[in-house]
Amino acid sequence: HVLQVDGLAFIDKLDFNAFNECTRLKLSVAKHKRFFGPAKQLGADRIYATNKNRSFCTDHKIFTCFPKKGPRKHGKSEKILRSEISRQRATVMEGVFGTHKESYGLRKIRVKGEKREKLMIFFGIMAANAVKIAKRRAEKESPPDQKAA
Repeated sequence: HVLQVDGLAFIDKLDFNAFNECTRLKLSVAKHKRFFGPAKQLGADRIYATNKNRSFCTDHKIFTCFPKKGPRKHGKSEKILRSEISRQRATVMEGVFGTHKESYGLRKIRVKGEKREKLMIFFGIMAANAVKIAKRRAEKESPPDQKAA
């Protein structure tokens, strides 16, 4: 289970035993609040759109990309925001997972043993984050005429 904030990935739960990830939404939001401040928007797969999670997000004023329930239609601005969150979830979040798999050796873990496998996953994700942060810093520090190149 991975939290993603601004394209950076943070391991929330890494376990070799199966678990239902949608039950971790409250914990993930609490972790987000602790490290980054309160969450205002949330993009997640449809599995997270349980009644419990919907109520939690509504109570905490977190706007989600969950499909609407009931006969009430989306307002125009709500529809635009919901589709933007869905688009970001589909491109940025899923893209980060693809990058981890293709560029950081996480498609097929080639080590044996639970501890080694967890270490491989951790280093792959942290290396991807380090590269992303380094690229952002380089973009900020480069003169304007070099950015166009």
